[in-house]
Amino acid sequence: MNNDEPQPENNKPKYKDKYRIDSTRLPAWSYASNAGYFVTICTDGKKCFFGEVVQGEMQRSPIGEIAHKLWYEIPNHFSNCQIDSFCVMPNHIHGILVINQIREDAVQTIQTQEEDAMNRVSTRGDGEPGGVTGLFNPMLSKNSLSKIVRWYKGRCTFEINQISQGFRWQGRFHDNIIRNEFALDQIRQYIINNPINWERDREQPPHPPL
Repeated sequence: MNNDEPQPENNKPKYKDKYRIDSTRLPAWSYASNAGYFVTICTDGKKCFFGEVVQGEMQRSPIGEIAHKLWYEIPNHFSNCQIDSFCVMPNHIHGILVINQIREDAVQTIQTQEEDAMNRVSTRGDGEPGGVTGLFNPMLSKNSLSKIVRWYKGRCTFEINQISQGFRWQGRFHDNIIRNEFALDQIRQYIINNPINWERDREQPPHPPL
């Protein structure tokens, strides 16, 4: 190979002097929109932190138990999110998250009524409500899929590191928007059968194309 030959130029944008990886998210889709999402979150290097599959059944480790417990807590922290089928596997988690902003709006209506008097009092000296942030309070933004997954991963990492050092997630996660009831049923069945199919699928990408 002639090293003096011109090399193809990489025109991708950089972040912190590293080339960015193209996003797997759909650019025209709001991931705070009402929909069901099939999510897969993998451990770093696909290490089997969460346990093992024995004769088609998942045997969770103490770390796996934490991951399992915290998935159930997602709706407690995000009123717009409900959980459907999910499964903790040795090195990844499959789950269906259903975002319903109407449900969150109903909860926030009660909170807003309680806080409305405080928000009407100006602390800016110009007669505008809402204190420093005005009407653009970031805490009132809709909870997107990425925000929900980020909380889950962060909480898992914090609790797991209390009992075992060295746990890490992959930096990104996989998702599919669930388009209809037929797709929902297929994904539910796939999640249920994941432990049974572990030996066959363990060398394959954990998030199947749908």
